[in-house]
Parts: sequence; structure tokens; C-alpha cells
Amino acid sequence: MPAVASVPKELYLCTSLKDLNKKTEIKPEKTSTKSYVQSALKIFKAAEESRLDRDEEKAYILYMKYVTVYNFIKKRPDFKQQQDYFHSILGPTNLKKAIEEAERLSDSLKLRYVSTARDIVQ
Repeated sequence: MPAVASVPKELYLCTSLKDLNKKTEIKPEKTSTKSYVQSALKIFKAAEESRLDRDEEKAYILYMKYVTVYNFIKKRPDFKQQQDYFHSILGPTNLKKAIEEAERLSDSLKLRYVSTARDIVQ
């Protein structure tokens, strides 16, 4: 597993959490639940890698996208029929971790955006 960077990456994607949240939106598509599951796993892995790289903006976006895709999957009829199967593939703790990390990153980013805005004004 790669080492965690000690200092967060510079902010480069947005200037506020509101703008960052716009980048987390996903439009539902008519695709199979299996495709959604595969996408969710890739998104979660990328979020974890971004977190380790201390890229808070990218990690936040990816964790939020994971939660969104997970919610799409939960609404599918085949998910409702085979919940245990899909939970085992998606990982029993990934959703909880994604939510917790997104909340933690949200708090950190709010402070950083305010600080950056103050620096610009001065």
C-alpha cells in the first residue's frame, strides 16, 4: 500500500464546496446493475487512492459519486431480490467509509476554501 502524503494537495478544482458538489452529480443510465456495481468498485478504489495522495477535492468527489451510484444500485429490482449478494460484492463497510470520509473531507475543504478566499482578499 502506498504511503500517505503528509500535506494536502493544493486546491485546484473549485473555490467552494458548493461548486465541488456540482462535480459529484451523476445522471442515471439504463445500464445493468452489474455495470453499476463494477463502476462503484472502481470509483471507491480511485477515491481511496486520492485520499492517500491527499487530494482532498478529488477524493471528496469520488466518495460522493460512490454513494450516489450505491443509491442507484439499491433502487434496482435485482438488488432488492439479491441484497446479500450485492452487499458482499460492494463490501460491507465501503458505504460507511465513503460517507465518513466524505463528511471528514467536507469539513476540511470548507475550512480550506474559506482560508483560501481570505488569502485572496488580503
